[in-house]
Amino acid sequence: MKRDSSRLSYDSAEPAGAVRDDLCAHLARWQAEEFANDASVVVSELLSNALRHGRPPVRVACALRRSPDRALRIEVADAGASFDTTLVRARWRHPSFTLEESGRGLFLVDALASRWGDEPTGDGHTVWAVLDPPDG
Repeated sequence: MKRDSSRLSYDSAEPAGAVRDDLCAHLARWQAEEFANDASVVVSELLSNALRHGRPPVRVACALRRSPDRALRIEVADAGASFDTTLVRARWRHPSFTLEESGRGLFLVDALASRWGDEPTGDGHTVWAVLDPPDG
């Protein structure tokens, strides 16, 4: 299996726009521009959650799997506590979710990614999402 990857590291002062631009530049170098639109949304949402709810340092990583099935994995790690993705998904089904003013970021990630989750680490946690190439 051939895999291209890059570890991109940012502190809490790095604007999400710069991270998106850097990710899109990596995708262009990897000739994987088809992921750019969805990847921009996903990395923005994961990064803004880490900056808002997590603790520094915040790290962003991406890896492109070329074969057998092309996919892009985006990870955002921080030193904050892990969370239960089952509870997050259950909250979306609650009638009051439509009245919430926040909390839609992971809902967008869920809609765009083929799978996503949260993994505790020794120094915090990593929220990850896997994107399949868009149809067409």
